[in-house]
Amino acid sequence: MAGKARPKGARGSSLLRVLTKREAEAPDGPVVPNTRMPCPGLWKTPVIRWDGELMACCADVDGEIAVGNLRDADFDELWFGEQMTEYRLLHIEGRFDAIPKCWSCGGINFYKMSPEEVRSYLGEVGRMDLWPSYTGRMGLDAASV
Repeated sequence: MAGKARPKGARGSSLLRVLTKREAEAPDGPVVPNTRMPCPGLWKTPVIRWDGELMACCADVDGEIAVGNLRDADFDELWFGEQMTEYRLLHIEGRFDAIPKCWSCGGINFYKMSPEEVRSYLGEVGRMDLWPSYTGRMGLDAASV
């Protein structure tokens, strides 16, 4: 239909990109666009399942990237702990293929991680060494952000 607006959500998003079968089955592993931004879900949408498992991802219905159970640790230990820090840094580095589920996902499409948020996070965790490669990967001027 002419003039019909694009649907909202995954199908109408320019931020979400599902890999083709050829890309997913490439001999050297999945081909993921280099300019893909870190998924904001790793910072902004903790998910607690009915059984107390804290999930890194709202789309991980199989529980492949659970970070721990709230019966065994408190929320801050898990959400700001070693495993979540590793996942977040992998996303900042553009290494989505290193995390189950992330390699074939385009990320949450209804909000973003701003460069300022990424820079602030890198400062908090003492990893400003990743800032130049992140800005280069994303096509940003490191000095202007």
